[in-house]
Amino acid sequence: MLVGVLAVTVLVCARTARPLPFALAGALAVAAAFTAAGFWWWEGYHLLVERYYQGVAAVRPHGYWVWANLANAVIAAGVASVAGTRRVLALSLGSVRAAPTAVSGGKAVVPLVTAAVCATVVADLSGMSKGETERIWLPFLVWLVPAAALLPCRDHRVWLALQAAAALLVNHLLRTGW
Repeated sequence: MLVGVLAVTVLVCARTARPLPFALAGALAVAAAFTAAGFWWWEGYHLLVERYYQGVAAVRPHGYWVWANLANAVIAAGVASVAGTRRVLALSLGSVRAAPTAVSGGKAVVPLVTAAVCATVVADLSGMSKGETERIWLPFLVWLVPAAALLPCRDHRVWLALQAAAALLVNHLLRTGW
């Protein structure tokens, strides 16, 4: 459902609804195929919640995951994406001056990144995605990367170096299991 927020934002930015019937038909076809094969969506969800509370929930309550998921998202998205996302927030609130960026005005970047942030926050606070956010939230985190284009042009090389250094540090110093 949360990916739908991004899809609608893409359609709004593109100013067309022509792909909408095809996208809806595809989504309904997938849901119908799973239902026809005997999968009942609500039963699957309730079973997932039950199994969660029988397992790791005793050790890691919801409050832990709210912050741990966001920390994982920041690490997975990278420092330049996070800095750019902060700039998107400032631009959407009108509290930052227009500085030279790789994207003039960021007309599509701001709503797309805002939609990704909103979807991520809803996913986080809903409690429906606990752990493994670097995998589960990738459809949302990919949409944060263009925010780095809103950083000042003169700093792009610095942000790229910081992004690479952070990725190498995570890869070499943390046991990620990848």
